[in-house]
Amino acid sequence: MAYKELRTALLDKLNISPQALNKQCHKLIAILPMTIEDATYVIAHRNGIRLDKYVDEENVGKIREFILKLTTTSSGVPKRAGSDAAVKNIKPRVVRIGSDIEYTDEILPQKKLKEASEMAQVFPKLYVLENSIREFIKLCMTNLYGADWWDTQAPRELRDDVSQKMGRDKKDSWHQRRGSHPVDYLDMIDLPRLVSKIQQFIVPNIIPNYEWFKQLVEEVYKSRCVVCHMNPLEENNINSVEVKFNHWRNQMNGKKDIIARISLAQTP
Repeated sequence: MAYKELRTALLDKLNISPQALNKQCHKLIAILPMTIEDATYVIAHRNGIRLDKYVDEENVGKIREFILKLTTTSSGVPKRAGSDAAVKNIKPRVVRIGSDIEYTDEILPQKKLKEASEMAQVFPKLYVLENSIREFIKLCMTNLYGADWWDTQAPRELRDDVSQKMGRDKKDSWHQRRGSHPVDYLDMIDLPRLVSKIQQFIVPNIIPNYEWFKQLVEEVYKSRCVVCHMNPLEENNINSVEVKFNHWRNQMNGKKDIIARISLAQTP
């Protein structure tokens, strides 16, 4: 009965005939062997229908495994016109930071001004790295759990903490919000707790292992706190940020085809 209800809801949402839906299901089955019922669930998930309203947790987990396999196989995204070309033509985004930094101050000693110039070279890497990790988490969570993943999957303590921070933002409405998504309100050190929820789906397909990710975040976070409290990093810690930045960038670049397919799978 639950399957019939979900199928009816999916047909209504897509506004297509049962024959057209069956055709979509068989396209998925051709990529990865599964039942037509499971294929229907995959299509429903990709179109924003909450599976947990129709099936139990065990079956939801099974569908998520199908979704991951479809994403990580070479042909895992349902074919759209130009989809292969879209993956190949995704070009890396370039961030250029101006090198001409010159400030004067009547109070600060020259040493502090020099530190400001040095930290201005470190901050962009911290900014790009942390935000890349946040986007990676949102991308994977949305792919596996749907657009409302924060409400259904984030640990309650994190949701309560974020709710309080968002409440303060609302109170201090004279200032801009901290971010547009709840995950933007989390401290960087809390991000591994979200990744632990999906490690079975992304290890080793995208990241080598959970401990690698957790250690990277913990080490970068220490340097981040120093810089964000307007203090200078020592040379060895600057070098450590550079190393961790490159580790993350190299890992993501090495899995860019998988990440591109996840992105395309979420594109209407």
